[in-house]
Formats: sequence, structure tokens, C-alpha cells
Amino acid sequence: MTARRPRVNALILDMDNTLYDWVAYFVPAVRAMVTEAAKLLDMSEDELRGDLQAVHRKHGNTEHPFALLETTAVERHLPGMSQRARHEYLLPAFAAFNEVRRHHLRLYADVERTLQAIKSTGCRIVGHTEAKDVNISSRARALGLEAMLEAVYAPQFIGPPHPLGVDRPSPPTAIEVRVLPPTARKPNPDIARRIAEQLGVPPNRCLYVGDNLSKDVVMAKRAGMFAAWARYGTHHDPGLWRDLVALSHWDPAAVSAAEKTSDDLTRFGPDVTLDAFHELPGHYTFAADPGSRRSQLASNCRAGGSAE
Repeated sequence: MTARRPRVNALILDMDNTLYDWVAYFVPAVRAMVTEAAKLLDMSEDELRGDLQAVHRKHGNTEHPFALLETTAVERHLPGMSQRARHEYLLPAFAAFNEVRRHHLRLYADVERTLQAIKSTGCRIVGHTEAKDVNISSRARALGLEAMLEAVYAPQFIGPPHPLGVDRPSPPTAIEVRVLPPTARKPNPDIARRIAEQLGVPPNRCLYVGDNLSKDVVMAKRAGMFAAWARYGTHHDPGLWRDLVALSHWDPAAVSAAEKTSDDLTRFGPDVTLDAFHELPGHYTFAADPGSRRSQLASNCRAGGSAE
């Protein structure tokens, strides 16, 4: 007899390395930026990478916007220049980053069709990330995720303003970013519970999918949710991973510790392990929450009735 699949009314998705390979686009993009910037600043690429890591560690963010402008190399080579002028001088480096990102940033092959199928059931679908709101907004727009997710939850960016000194309005196609406090970090289960509460779906009807066992899975299970481990998102090119660690704000000891089995992982293991994103519908039954107003409106429309 086939086991009954758990019913899910809200799908909460980690973003990086769950919907797309973040490592495979970010590291080559930074490499291209560093190559161009090192020429402009007349220094070695290794030295510039070390400068970048120092900025990342200062801010606790490997994707700190325009980190290049805060490096000691830029301070030394372009003293007294405004951030706008430094940005203009280094524009070829930023352009190189953007060009490589456009080439490499892609959803995993089975993500779009799987999400569209799940969305058609009426199940709520949102993203959640530790990437700052300014980073994830542009990334989600480039990937066309506004057609698949109703919103993305992300911590607020606190830091220097855009070097051009302008607050650019969001494009009309931009995905809704629901901003969390700057300190909102996984695996705090209160974050997951807050998302469930805002969606109006009980935690035990929510499924969280992510590639990080100690963050995504532990957080979801402690919040009372189903948890699926996107194991496919842990497979990275060794050379790219080595370069990422050399650039990142991560503490080497923390990286080593994260690779070991913890008590939390023993107690809060995943309900399901995925080797491809399209495997999700084989493990869960996705559906609208019958008690939600959105579900009632959809039922009325299907029956030809009034929405009011």
C-alpha cells in the first residue's frame, strides 16, 4: 500500500543553491571583476581578493554591494575621490561582473516547470534568503521569479548608499520583497514561524526546501514545518568553492564546523532528500488552504460565482 503524501498549503523556498547555482555564477563574476579591477589599480589579483575579503568580513556579507569601492587598494590608488568618481573609474570591472552574471545566472533546468505545476494547485509559494533585500531583488528579477513566487523574504541591507547617490524605483516587473530585520538569520525558527503567520498557513502545513542542513532544515523542523533537503545544491566545482571561501566573510572554523554532523542535525533531520527539484511533487500533495480567503475566491471563480 502506498503511503499517503503529506498535504502542503505553503511552499517556502531557500533561494541560493536551491533554485539556481549561486556559486557557479557568483564566483566567475567576481573573478572577472577582480581581473579588470587589478589592471585598473595596478596591483595583483591575489592582493585585491584579500582586500575584498577584508571588506566582506567587516560587513559580515560576501555579497556586500560595491565592496570593491571600500577596499584599501581603492583608497590607496584613488585617494580623495568621491564614491561616484571611483565607481566611474572602475566601471569596466563592474561591467565585467554583470556580463558574466548574465551569462551564468540560470534557474536549475527543472525549477520553472515544477513551480508552475505547484502554483496551479493554489499552494502559496514564497522565497526566503539570507541575501540582503537589494541583492535578491535584482537576482530574482533577472531570473523571472516574479512569475513563480508571490514574494521573497529577505533581511534589510544596512550600509553605504548606492555610489551614484540615487534611490532607483523598483521596475514594474520587480518581485515583492518582504523585508525582515537586518539581523534575521537562519536557523532561527522564529523567522520561519513569522513567514507562516504572514501567509496565514499553520507551520505543520508548510514545507521548507533548502540546500543547507544546519540552517534550512534545522530551522524548518524546529519551527514545526516539513523540511526537504536540496542535496543537489551542495554539489559545487571544487575550484569555485575554494575561491569562494577565499573571498567570503566566513570564519574558517565555522566552515569546518558546518561540515560536521551536529546534535541539531541528529535531532532535526530532513523529511525528504532531493537529488533534483522536480522530485518534490512525488513526495508531497500541494493544495490551497481551504480556509483561506484566496482559496475561497478561487473556488468561487471556478464555480462562476461572485468574488464578493
